[in-house]
Amino acid sequence: AALAGAIADELLRGGGEIEVALPAAGGRYALRSVARAVRPSVGAIAAGDVVVVSGGARGVTAACIAEWAGQCKARFVLLGRTPLDEEPADCAGVVDEAQLKRIVLARGASLTPNELSREVDRILGAREIRATLAAIEAQGAQARYESVAVDDAAALAATLARVRRDWGAIAGVVHAAGVLADRRIADKTLAQFDFVFGTKVGGLHALLAATAADPLKLLCVFSSVSARCGNTGQSDYAMANEVLAKVVAAQARKRPGLRAKSLGWGPWEGGMVTPALKARFAELGVPMVPLDVGAKMFADEMRDSRAADIELVLGGEPRGEALLMDGAQARVQGVELVVSRASHAFLEGHAVKGTPVVPVVLVAEWMARAARSFRPGLALAGLHELKVLKGIRLAGFENGGDRCRIEATPLPSERGAQLLMTVRDARGALNYSARAELLPEPPKARRETPGLALDPWSGERIYPELLFHRKQFELIDEVHGISDEGIGATVRGVDAAGWEGQHWTLDVAALDGGLQIAALHGRRMLGGQTLPTAIAELRHFGTEPIAGPITATAYVRRVGTSDTTTDIVLTDKSGKRYAEMLGVQNHALPN
Repeated sequence: AALAGAIADELLRGGGEIEVALPAAGGRYALRSVARAVRPSVGAIAAGDVVVVSGGARGVTAACIAEWAGQCKARFVLLGRTPLDEEPADCAGVVDEAQLKRIVLARGASLTPNELSREVDRILGAREIRATLAAIEAQGAQARYESVAVDDAAALAATLARVRRDWGAIAGVVHAAGVLADRRIADKTLAQFDFVFGTKVGGLHALLAATAADPLKLLCVFSSVSARCGNTGQSDYAMANEVLAKVVAAQARKRPGLRAKSLGWGPWEGGMVTPALKARFAELGVPMVPLDVGAKMFADEMRDSRAADIELVLGGEPRGEALLMDGAQARVQGVELVVSRASHAFLEGHAVKGTPVVPVVLVAEWMARAARSFRPGLALAGLHELKVLKGIRLAGFENGGDRCRIEATPLPSERGAQLLMTVRDARGALNYSARAELLPEPPKARRETPGLALDPWSGERIYPELLFHRKQFELIDEVHGISDEGIGATVRGVDAAGWEGQHWTLDVAALDGGLQIAALHGRRMLGGQTLPTAIAELRHFGTEPIAGPITATAYVRRVGTSDTTTDIVLTDKSGKRYAEMLGVQNHALPN
């Protein structure tokens, strides 16, 4: 309960990588998506074991079970709603649906169009079931079909009781039954929600109840990638599949030795994907799973014995913008926040003429958090072309706070994701912009920090004589030296600065300390105060802020008549590059 509550809080804050602190548990926990190849080894199901499969007689699940049957030679009980009746003699051998409808109508019964379609579907469905049974048996396994609604607990229990009398105890459960009723939330009815959610969640509940006394060796559910990242119109389907994943994980803890899998499938080339939806996926760059490829993926997963690999997403990697698109149009995603003394007390030290001003590195932090929340499973590789268009003055800092909005718009990307990030104030004015780059793996430091010839520091007091920063923004502990080539100093990170109450993605204090030494150098070269106006590239190589000491070094790239450009590098106590801001532009303030 504590973990669920903490995760909910983090989701509301907008965290793609969810990290929560649990004092009672004595630690921090992170949920991350990582790419990993399957390693087929020993299957949990052996020849002759009884496996119950809901929704396994038709569609993609049938292909998966037929592929798996050739490896494990088990005895499969396929559950479905379609009654398995004998095919009418007048329909034998007829495959054209229009011809089947004419045959049914010729019998003389008065049928509505819907009733006629249901009768033809029943005929075709029974054919598919018989073909699935034959395909499984052709692999050397056994199969039987039982017509029962998986969420009908009483009927299911009676069905499985007959199975035990005939074949023995049940060793495995594969829950693949599912239905769709895609509608936007405003248009979705409670009956549609109950049908979708009940088939998935109610079905698994009934299966677990009916097999509570069986010596289960395998529990596998067919989930969906929508459970990981959502999908337009599928709020009920996404919720249901995510519940399945958590129930399976709980069962794995409850039953030692249980092989537990929640398979979050991407869209298949078949199954419930309509031609229109297939065209939409193609437009968005979402790869489809071919039937034969997906069936092999399933069979391989059934032989992957790594206990920790429970919640899986299967399928090709989509284009970066795919999950931020709605139809053919880019969909802007946004999150709002309120900045006040209650939430950001340390900002009182970053004030101009008594009014706190949002520092650009805090904006970078907001963008980093938002980008990762909009593209869960990817790591922030960097922020590019971060521009200060108009600073945000916090007039409401002491009285209710000031509202800001961070927005993301997808950009074309061959790998990972590219997002145009913007920050606007409460009036909608554009204050900051940047391009966020996200990749499957976090960035690595690209080079060692070069040396720099520096003269001794003059000993001038930095605060308040040279810089306007005060209190918790007095981040420079010691200047090592300065020259026309650059400047070096020891700066404080968020821990040493006492910037509490946040789960930092970047070490915002250390980054601001780096900008402060660039401002000191700009004062030397231009003769007065300067402020940062743009950062060409910001990269953070640590997964979280570190304890000091932190060394900040600014290397001069260019000095103009009213501006300077520097590269700023932060290193830890071992000299390892910790973060960098390249192409930092500082402009001189008017006298």
